[in-house]
Amino acid sequence: MRNYKILKFTRAILNIFWYLQIVIIALIIVIGFLLYYNIDIIDLNHLKGFNISFKKITFVEPLIYNGDNYAYSLTNGKGRLHITDLDQKFIYLRMLAAMVDSLIYLIIIYFLRRIFKNLTDNNYFISANGLYIRKISLFIILMSFVAQLIQYAADLWIKNTLVFESIIIKNEFNFRFQTILLGLLVYVISIVFLRGVELQKDKDLTI
Repeated sequence: MRNYKILKFTRAILNIFWYLQIVIIALIIVIGFLLYYNIDIIDLNHLKGFNISFKKITFVEPLIYNGDNYAYSLTNGKGRLHITDLDQKFIYLRMLAAMVDSLIYLIIIYFLRRIFKNLTDNNYFISANGLYIRKISLFIILMSFVAQLIQYAADLWIKNTLVFESIIIKNEFNFRFQTILLGLLVYVISIVFLRGVELQKDKDLTI
């Protein structure tokens, strides 16, 4: 009875995450609509800001210390760049990356909901659960690089399109190696689970 309550509670939490993820995807679509049609409901210059990684920022104005002027710079950092009234086409790549990431999360939550529905229905060791786990593992692996690949393309576009006199922009591919390992671990668990289901069926047939 206690386990059943925990399963029901977890399923309810997953349902909340499911609807939140749908809301996030809807917001991305609405923001994309506002950007495309340039609707002045809100200040789109705030939405058009984007995160950048920089190697170096050299300041034009000198640093004054004890009456002397010094050249100074920032190196190896991150910030959010806003360019007022610039038609920033590459922002759509950023939004596409966010959309892909959100869709992958949504799909993973969907399969988790299916698993917990089976568990609350007292269907534990069935092949469907193993197949859901396998699909989750594949989407975890996709999550590790698909959105990052789109982000990399956006950063490359920014780097090759915008020219700054005093800023050197980084272009890095942030590969999530730990997420790949997690996906592989879940995949192995799905193989073991499905093999266990097969052995249980063979045992039942033998009996």
